[in-house]
Amino acid sequence: MKTSYKIIAIFGTLVLAVIVLVVVFNSRRPVLILADHSFMRLYGVERTRNEANRASRALFRPIKVVIIADGVGDDIIQIAITDTSSNPFCVLFPFRFLSSAIIYHEHNPDVRVVILEGRDSQDSERLANLSGYFIYKTDISADFYRAGIAASELSLDYHGKIAIFLEPGIEVQAREAFLRALNDQGKLMETYFFTSFSEFPEIPGLSIAVLAGVGLEFLNENPGVPAILFSWFEPFLIPSDVVLVINDSPLAQAVQAVSMVSAGTENGSIRSNFIALDKARISGRLLRKIQKSQ
Repeated sequence: MKTSYKIIAIFGTLVLAVIVLVVVFNSRRPVLILADHSFMRLYGVERTRNEANRASRALFRPIKVVIIADGVGDDIIQIAITDTSSNPFCVLFPFRFLSSAIIYHEHNPDVRVVILEGRDSQDSERLANLSGYFIYKTDISADFYRAGIAASELSLDYHGKIAIFLEPGIEVQAREAFLRALNDQGKLMETYFFTSFSEFPEIPGLSIAVLAGVGLEFLNENPGVPAILFSWFEPFLIPSDVVLVINDSPLAQAVQAVSMVSAGTENGSIRSNFIALDKARISGRLLRKIQKSQ
């Protein structure tokens, strides 16, 4: 009988602990992430739900995605956010919703407003005069350094050739980081940098390509060449030659962003998530090595 009572007591304690955790979790102010239908079509509804749930568990705080129609006005966006939560812990605005972020901040000065700048350094001037916001940019140097590590590991030829397609605004920073990674790996690889596919000549014997915002035509014109792709696209939408995806979407950045908000960091950089699509070429060990590279 005593053993039965002990088992019941232990079980009851566990149930009570779970109930307390659920109550505490649901009582915490949520994090809101703004997204439109175009993003959802590319990212995937189920994928969004799964990543929001993972972020919620990591932060022990509800993560809610506020989904709006494409091209709606700032007033509708304000209503959608408020309807989701009248008192969120913070709201994450992708850079394209900057005007909505400013209006929301003016009407809700006590709520932390996060602007995710992404890789678009050309528009940084628009953020220079803002104060009272949390502004986080994708860590271009870290991402391209790790892309360089990945490219060197995936190239079977010590003297291989790599084609890198870059958005013009990040060319200098990305190039320096990528070449530094190859040098640190001791790889003597030929590297070709382009800011548009029209600049690309036919290069025989390419080992791998890196596509960051431009040059997607490469995948159609050069089948069989493995590629590293900077993309938000749902994996099943991505061509089969892509072996590694580098994702800097708002959902991928949520945990780091909220952690920095909690620490009071008003400006910072966030590394992207690296996702292996070809598990035969990119083992778990290799992926961890890439992600941990400094």
